[in-house]
Amino acid sequence: MGKEILKKIKFVISYNKERAWLEEMAMKGWFLEEITLGILYTFRRGEPKKMLYEIDRFNLGKKPTMEEIRHKEIFLEMAAELGWQEVTHDESLVYYFSKEYVEGEINELCNDEESRRYRAEKFHSFFHEKARELVFWVLVLACINIVIRCQPGTAGFLMARGFDWFTLLYVVIGNGLFLLLWKEGNLFKKEFSMSREAWEEARDKTKHRKVRKLILTIRGLNRFLRKEEAQGWVLTGVTLTTYTFERREGMEEIYTMDSQWLTNKRRKARSQKKLEDKKDWTGLNNDWQLQSVREAEEKGWQFVCALENRAIIYRGKANQVEPLNDAKYDNSLRGISLIGTYGLGLVISGLIGGVIGMMVAMFL
Repeated sequence: MGKEILKKIKFVISYNKERAWLEEMAMKGWFLEEITLGILYTFRRGEPKKMLYEIDRFNLGKKPTMEEIRHKEIFLEMAAELGWQEVTHDESLVYYFSKEYVEGEINELCNDEESRRYRAEKFHSFFHEKARELVFWVLVLACINIVIRCQPGTAGFLMARGFDWFTLLYVVIGNGLFLLLWKEGNLFKKEFSMSREAWEEARDKTKHRKVRKLILTIRGLNRFLRKEEAQGWVLTGVTLTTYTFERREGMEEIYTMDSQWLTNKRRKARSQKKLEDKKDWTGLNNDWQLQSVREAEEKGWQFVCALENRAIIYRGKANQVEPLNDAKYDNSLRGISLIGTYGLGLVISGLIGGVIGMMVAMFL
């Protein structure tokens, strides 16, 4: 009698979640045998048992070093010595390893900080390289499309006098895929830099949570964070619309946000020179952050997190901290602090370009 086979299609954007899913399948008696195109999983039936799965990749760059060439050979020998068996790999050269769980043994293939960092960097570099390649080919093909459409005597030439919606759509989709690949590279670097235990703890919803919310003013931000803190959730990180919390009781603290604009407001009030670097278009210069942290700590505030070089959030005891900024700025908009002057310039340029494009199309 032939072995029982199960095929499943699954889209996974987190390799750690994929690993956890494969281990759940093994507990049900289904063991990974093959992966096709990264989404079609083939399992064979067996006796349910606790298995461990690990993932790594071994693709080479255009000019690999001897160390990179031999890395796969050395790694596979080391993995076999630790009891890990190669199961399969997909078309993007992501390799899958499995090992039966044994109490008291080392249950991670990359079980130290250095090996985790090396693996994380491989995934990070791979996805960022693919993202850059995508942008290059999107621009090349978009230019070719425009040149073809502008050739006299072609149907495209007659259409070229109007707005080129096809090229716009093509570029928008290409940029969307670029952002997806770039984000995936960052996600994998973050995941693989963590130990299995740390990642599983981060997924524990009784200890950690994420809230998606768009807050436009500093006063609204403080009110929201105070409400969460009253329920035992303390802020640990933030993006434009996502707030990350961890469970921590009895803090009774308040929050404030600072930015380059507010830091310079304080310096102006003291008749000090404005902190600015005209060459720093993308906001990478940390002069204002250093100034902000120094002033915040002097007033009793503690650093919580920074938001992409645009803003810093602090917390402190309500009856112990001094206000960092004038209360009149509590209702100021956060938008520019979040996206930065560079991002604001891109948004405005895009809007102006769109208006000009539509006006040109209407009059031609």
